[in-house]
Amino acid sequence: MNLKALLSHLHIAATITEDPIITGITSHSKKVKPGYLFFAISGVQADGHQYIQEAYENGAAAVIGEYRETADSGLYFYAEDTKRLLSLAASYFYNEPYKKHKMTGITGTNGKTTTSFLLQHILVSHGITSALFGTVHHYINSKVVKSSHTTPDPVTLQKMLNESVDEAVVMEVSSHGLEQKRIEGITYDQAIFLNLTHDHLDYHGTMESYFKCKAKLFSYLKRKGTAIICSEGEYGKRLVHELSSKNELQIWTYGKSKTDHFYIEDVGKSFFNLVHESLQVTVPLPLPGEYNALNTTAAIAAALDYGIPIKTSISYLNSFKGIPGRFEERTLFNGTEVIIDYAHTPDGVSQVLEAARKKAGTRPFYHVFGFRGNRDVTKRSEMISISLEYSDETILTVDDLDGVTAEQLINETKKAIPQGRHTPSLIPDRTEAIFFALKEAPPNSVVIITGKGPESYKETYHYPSDSDLSTVELFQSLNKAAL
Repeated sequence: MNLKALLSHLHIAATITEDPIITGITSHSKKVKPGYLFFAISGVQADGHQYIQEAYENGAAAVIGEYRETADSGLYFYAEDTKRLLSLAASYFYNEPYKKHKMTGITGTNGKTTTSFLLQHILVSHGITSALFGTVHHYINSKVVKSSHTTPDPVTLQKMLNESVDEAVVMEVSSHGLEQKRIEGITYDQAIFLNLTHDHLDYHGTMESYFKCKAKLFSYLKRKGTAIICSEGEYGKRLVHELSSKNELQIWTYGKSKTDHFYIEDVGKSFFNLVHESLQVTVPLPLPGEYNALNTTAAIAAALDYGIPIKTSISYLNSFKGIPGRFEERTLFNGTEVIIDYAHTPDGVSQVLEAARKKAGTRPFYHVFGFRGNRDVTKRSEMISISLEYSDETILTVDDLDGVTAEQLINETKKAIPQGRHTPSLIPDRTEAIFFALKEAPPNSVVIITGKGPESYKETYHYPSDSDLSTVELFQSLNKAAL
């Protein structure tokens, strides 16, 4: 691809005689190779304009930046909003690969991974090849690809979309991905809104800003695309209202109200009832909890938009094998059930603890969880209160330090413990906290560990394990028992 064509697509006026071939695109100066187009982006932690000369030295054919003038030598073009232009350029460079797929975007505070896995399972079971982009991993051309971000950086995203020969693409779209304009240059056939609850306020500032960011996904819908929206909660209702003026959009709601296009009733431990128009069906519940009944309904609705009948989708759910770190269960030698879940927001923790508490019944119920450094501190006290409400014993620990000291994070955690409640245990070493819970819990108890899910540990702990699951398995092996 030639530079002039790319500049024209980005609406950047340029009067240049030379027209080099662009061999790649990046915003990382160290990744620049001969012929690359480098985008200088002013980030929170670093200003890409400081690395323009390095980009030239590494062979950049041209640079696009937000400073009107630069002292560096080489082809340079001024433009506003280089984040957005990087994404648009990447899409154009890879021949707008979204056009060869049916695109599904899923957003929400909680449930993106569950819904995306369920939808992809239904599609693949129906013979529709499907790529998956998300938190646990990416899945392209029937191969698992390691995921470092829920929504990949724009160049990586467009490259993978181009490499994918899958008919469909199911994509978790995070608020960070939306705010950082990583999905510019993509148009979606359908978009799903799951929920919006307290999270990421360290990044977005207010719930209003958080909502507006999430709602941006629906501006990337095709003119006659499908919006699938959970009506439970004020933000879902508001989104439906805001989109209702776009007459050509197909808007489907789902929830617990009979006015919804898809509504659920009688959610039990293993099944729930789903009503759509004149159809009333019983649906197997792949994961426990009312919230997962809603996630399952979102996937069924999306599959219907793909042309898969509801009853057919339901038949595929029986073969669903679950999701790493989403209500993942193990049974110890003494009959204690251990549940590992990614829940890390007040709403997510409340929902998963409610489901686990129902599963436990009258059995002793232990909860292990912690917090991450440099994150939203305003949700911590609420999360501890929720744990103390549902659990017989709460063990607080650390998720990730993320640049703060263990002492600082522990002190912040202590301050977040609500007054007047029974005091939780506080064990900073995550592996020791898990071992403590598993030792203290009487036989046939239920122990739930939240916050990390399938993620690998970033810190080094007392016991030689690299995840919550491996810590549980290590506990088993040291106690000479098998799963």
